[in-house]
Amino acid sequence: MKHILIVDDEPLTVKALVTVLRQYPQPVGSIRTAADGAQALRMIEESPPDLLLTDIRMRKMDGLELCRQVHERYPRIRKVIISGYGDFEYAQACISYGVKEYILKPFTPAKIHSLLAVLLPKSDSTFSIARFEEHIERIVEAVWALDTPQAEAQLEACRSYCRAASATEAEWANLMDDSLSMIRKRLAQRGFEPPAAAEPMPDAAGTDERYIGLYVQVLRWIDELALRRGGQDLMQKAKTYIDEHITREVSLEDVADFLGITPPYLSLLFKKVHKTSFVQYRIAKRIQLAKRLLEVPHHRTNDIAFEVGYENYPHFSRTFKKVTGLSPQEYRSKLGIK
Repeated sequence: MKHILIVDDEPLTVKALVTVLRQYPQPVGSIRTAADGAQALRMIEESPPDLLLTDIRMRKMDGLELCRQVHERYPRIRKVIISGYGDFEYAQACISYGVKEYILKPFTPAKIHSLLAVLLPKSDSTFSIARFEEHIERIVEAVWALDTPQAEAQLEACRSYCRAASATEAEWANLMDDSLSMIRKRLAQRGFEPPAAAEPMPDAAGTDERYIGLYVQVLRWIDELALRRGGQDLMQKAKTYIDEHITREVSLEDVADFLGITPPYLSLLFKKVHKTSFVQYRIAKRIQLAKRLLEVPHHRTNDIAFEVGYENYPHFSRTFKKVTGLSPQEYRSKLGIK
């Protein structure tokens, strides 16, 4: 079903438009009305329409500003200006806001019906702007929570929905482009200005390439957001704590509790900042300390294993050889120590 929002402060015009829309041969669905741009925006936030018909001159918020905000926040909504002849030059500014058509008052039923035939989705289309908006919002929520697995799952759900709802490859490609733009703008509204893509997607890129570009960009934004939330300083404290407690079995939970953050968040940030996992870093520091102790002849290898945080020698020996390619005894022999 299609959904239309009429925005005009002239009751007679609104009544005439509703009547003409109801006369359209195809089922239209819901027709809502608003008296100004501010009221229209509130209604759009509740349930985005497929088509927006708006006047130019209105109180509180005019049609030009309404089209600008809708274009930034809801680019999939089709926008049409219906206004007087004297507003034509003024309305031309709306072209950059994605306005598809400009209709002069008084309008005719034939003109409105012709417009609907071009701008409204086909009757058998399964695409819903409201559902598309839900997918975008879920992706934004996952990014904001720095939840990479959830972001991946929501991206895949959005891709599947857009694929099923698109009548053509071109329409699906456009939805992928719109998804990237909408996610970026919604993150900006929350106070995070995501960096633009290093290389813009070429127009000739296929739909699969566009989805991959969207996927990669969203995951990069999670990385960037994590770093901007104080990740560098926090993870330096994490490293210092590990280094100072390397001789005991310090866990991810121990460090997270010390920093006052959750273990999953610590794991995510640590890998993004230091380019290695928490466990890999801890092993590297232990082996580094073990090498220094092995260079001292009177230190027994069993004691060294315990001193660097391993409860038993076999575990220490296996780990040491995995990292260095040598057993502890072979490492000492290479140094000329027996």
